Order: sequence, then C-alpha cells, then structure tokens
Amino acid sequence: MNKQTWIRFRRPLILGLLISLTASGLTGCWDDRELNELGIVSGTAYDWEDGQWKVTFQIVNPSTTSSNGGSGSGGGSIAPPFLTFTEKGTTAMEAVSHSNLASTRQLFFAHSRITVINKDVVDKGLAPLLDLFLRKPDASETVFVFLTERKASDVLQQLMQVTKNQGMGIQLMIQQESKLTSYYPGIRMFELTMALSSESRCAAVPEIKLTEAEVMDKVDETMITDLPSRIALGRLGVLKQDRFVGWLGTKEAFGLTFLRNRIQSASIPFPSDPRQKDTNDSTFSLIESHTSVDPVWEKDHFVMEISIKGEGMLLEMGGKADLSKPDELLGFERSIEEQVIGYVNESWKTVKRLNADVTEFAALIHHKYPKRWKQIQAEGSWDQTFKEIEIRPQVKMNIDRFGLSSKSYKSVEQN
Repeated sequence: MNKQTWIRFRRPLILGLLISLTASGLTGCWDDRELNELGIVSGTAYDWEDGQWKVTFQIVNPSTTSSNGGSGSGGGSIAPPFLTFTEKGTTAMEAVSHSNLASTRQLFFAHSRITVINKDVVDKGLAPLLDLFLRKPDASETVFVFLTERKASDVLQQLMQVTKNQGMGIQLMIQQESKLTSYYPGIRMFELTMALSSESRCAAVPEIKLTEAEVMDKVDETMITDLPSRIALGRLGVLKQDRFVGWLGTKEAFGLTFLRNRIQSASIPFPSDPRQKDTNDSTFSLIESHTSVDPVWEKDHFVMEISIKGEGMLLEMGGKADLSKPDELLGFERSIEEQVIGYVNESWKTVKRLNADVTEFAALIHHKYPKRWKQIQAEGSWDQTFKEIEIRPQVKMNIDRFGLSSKSYKSVEQN
C-alpha cells in the first residue's frame, strides 16, 4: 500500500475512532448522581404487618463518617452511626418507592450488606422479594440473608459496639463464623434464589436475633463495656419452595454443614474416655475436612454413601491418656469420629422429619441417575423418595499434632 492510499484509509479510520470516543464520553454519565444526594443503604429489613409489606431501611449517617470518632457538629453531641426509617406498601417495591416521600436523599442500595426477613414474610411467599432484588438495577444480589422470629426492623435498629456500620458488622459476623466454627454457612441473595430454583427447591438460612427483648437503639446506651442485649446468630432456618418449614439447632446445623461439605474449620468437643460418652473434656481443632456423597440405588430406595475425612490438632486434653501410645491416640480419633457421626445422624433425622432437601441430595441423584430423576419428576414423587433415603456415613479423623506434650496436665500432675 503506497503513502497516498494509506492516508486515504487512515482519515476515515481516525474520524470513526474520534466519533466513538466522543459518543462514549457523552453517554457514560447519563445516570450521574452526586454523593451528597444519595442515602447509602447498609441494610434492609422486611416485615409483614396489617396485610402490607413493611420495609425498614438502615442508612449510613454522613455526619459520623469522618475520623472524629462519631461526634456530631452540634456542641460535641454524639450522633448515631446510622439512621433507620420504615415505609409500607401493598408490594415490596411500593414500600421501597415510598421512601422517596420521607427521605431528603435518594436511597442507593448497591452497597447494602445484609437483608433481614421476618419468618412471617416467608410464609407469605418470597417470590416478590427475590424478584425485586434480581430486577431492581441498583439492588445488590450479593447481600447476606438472615431470618428472624421477632420484628426484622428491631435487628436493624440495634446498635453494635465494635463497628459503626452495623450492616458490615453482621456481614463480618457470619463470614467469621463460617470460617472459624462452620455451624451456619452464610447465604447470599443470589445463592438463596439458586437454591430455591434447584432440584430440591430448598434452602437453609441463618437466624439473626437479639439476645434480650430490649432493643439498644440509643447511642448513650453503648457507652458501657457490655450491652444487655446484643445481636447474635441463632439457629438455621429451613425453607421449602419459599415457605418456612422449621429450624435446625446448632448441632443439627453443624451436621448439615458436614453433609454439604461446607466445613472450613471447626472445634469438636469429645470425651477422652470412650466409656463416658456424655462427658466432653477434650477438644479437637478440625483444620481440613472433605465430604463426598455418592447416591446408590438399592432395590427400592436410594442410599447415600457418605465419606467424611478430616485432620487437625488437639487443643484441649482431659483424662490420663498418653498419646505417644498408638492405641490411645487411635482411641481419641475414634471418639472424635463418633462425635461427627452423631452430628450427621442428628441433622439427618431432623431434615428428614421436615422433609426438606437442604442436603442437596436431589442434585446428586439427578447427576448420577438422570433417567430415574426424570421419572421422579414426571410422577411428582420426590417428597416420598426423599423420605425413603438411607444414609451411611463413614468418618475418618486424624490427629496430626497435639502440642508440646503427649500427656494431659492432669496425668503429669499426678506423677
């Protein structure tokens, strides 16, 4: 290509690029909003009251976001780190839209951290709420979802001592719990939607509660070393086809976490003497854990072959055992394995009674037996099939480390 030909082709090319860049610059800020015009929502709560949706919004208080420790500008008074207000509507979206009638700032939901849902709202059906989060442009589908038996608005109004942003504080609480103890696997809004639209159509949602009836919603009430009423995690709520069907206690929730291979790390108390099964005097720190579940069709029902393998270290040791002796070390490991099997069996007993597949067995059966699953769907017989499932858990735990001594302090003291 000669120079004149290149110049002839280069000019329209450059002109086209300039037009594209100019157009993108003109349209990039069509929805531009100033920060001081927005109300940053850190959490929302949904209640059902008098046949209407009752939505509570928790908004970051701009006057406390500076580094002055949260002091307001009026004579050194202390302002709350967040503000809350409530609106009602015949639909969830109508209640949200009514917020524009009571707020000087347009609510911005993209940075919201949590959503608290009253149990009665679930009984009315979650579909409208899920649809709102998936359809509204600035709604965050990554918010963590919690259930509560009391008014959901009470949870958002409760102050926390360690963090100003209460929505962030509750988010950190569930993330820390999932990482360190693994009782309650947190669930985000999009994960809840996927679970309720999966083969099992069931989901497990952690409970958030206040430890006492009183709501600590005044700033001066937090100027003490310990609040009389605090936010805490409770049980694990079970949803089936967007309806609430029951609760799992702590041990049952722990067993479910094992079944679903959601253990990150955990502490397992166990008896050092196998003959005293109800006396836990030792603690095992589970550092690594893996669960595999294999469905097998046997004659007229499914059997779930469950293999749980883990390893960790001994944190606390009771009794008079000497772990330098292989037999006694093996006895400790067997005792830990029995504890885990107990958690799994107790969880399965309750889940089976609720007839809600939060174990996600349906997806495993669908994957391994697609033709049989198609038949189950055609007959609409999954509920009955699930009731007839048998589980066969096998657990293998290894104590890799037990600290500076292979003997307990009690045994050393007596020598």
